[in-house]
Amino acid sequence: MTDVSPSAARRRSVPRFVWVIAAIVALYLVAGVITPSFATFDNMLVIVRAASITGIVAIGMSYVTISGNLFALSAAALGAFLAVIFALAVGHLGFAAGLAATLLVAILAGMAQGLSISVVGNPIITTLAFSTVFRGLAALFSGNSIVRIDSDIALALGTGRPLGVPTQSWAFIALALVSWALIRRARLGRLLVLSGANPQTAIASGLNVRLATVVAFVALSVGVAIMAVFTVSQFSQAKADLFAGYDFDYIAAVLVGGIALRGGQGSPLQAALGAILIALLQNFMLLNGFTAGLRMTVVGGLVLLATGAFHLLQRRLR
Repeated sequence: MTDVSPSAARRRSVPRFVWVIAAIVALYLVAGVITPSFATFDNMLVIVRAASITGIVAIGMSYVTISGNLFALSAAALGAFLAVIFALAVGHLGFAAGLAATLLVAILAGMAQGLSISVVGNPIITTLAFSTVFRGLAALFSGNSIVRIDSDIALALGTGRPLGVPTQSWAFIALALVSWALIRRARLGRLLVLSGANPQTAIASGLNVRLATVVAFVALSVGVAIMAVFTVSQFSQAKADLFAGYDFDYIAAVLVGGIALRGGQGSPLQAALGAILIALLQNFMLLNGFTAGLRMTVVGGLVLLATGAFHLLQRRLR
């Protein structure tokens, strides 16, 4: 008799990240044939840099989703606030102290969001409120004007290309690998997964679900801080309206990467792959003159298609 048990079905199923990798390869090959300039080395560096900035935050966002807290609507606003903090701190204290101050503020912001969600119980409403707070603080601290920095160290960090690859991309790769190992091997990673899979069971088992929520939002905030530091270092300036409208990009990378929206399944590596796929698609559309509205429509359709496809695959495995 053929074994059709759920466990057997899971063993035969193709991991979600494999489907995403297949989509990346297919898009690269097809786009390279249609648009020869797409597959050039210089254009690949442009794509990798774009994927890195979105992907670093998407990796942090994946912790939020895996822990069962859906996603955060405050990442872009927090990025603007941390960018202003970094620019001001570098100007007054120097690069090293500015970096430390930015990371400290990021950790505190993550803890504040995680603890608030533990009380309120609704991550969407809570992070939406925090988004307004962070954007207001960015405007307040910057005086609603551009904050410029003059730091050779920051400029080297933002524009450097070790071995020909942008520093942002090296950070993206390292963060993706470390995050994957954390989720798969570390105790905190297992806490996030178990808390997201079934919070009631996790609580009954003595697990600290509130801690999982706080850790997830601290991880997101640190990812946002890294992105803000790289962006300010690259352009030597910060302002309160930085990253406006980017929240959808971060969430889209998580969903396209195949991380289960209900929590308890997935890996930060999937969010990184999702960011790469979206960056490839965006670049291809830019090279072919797609309007901004059409590009948004296509990316939104990709998110719907990926989410629906992964949901149907999951139902077949139950």
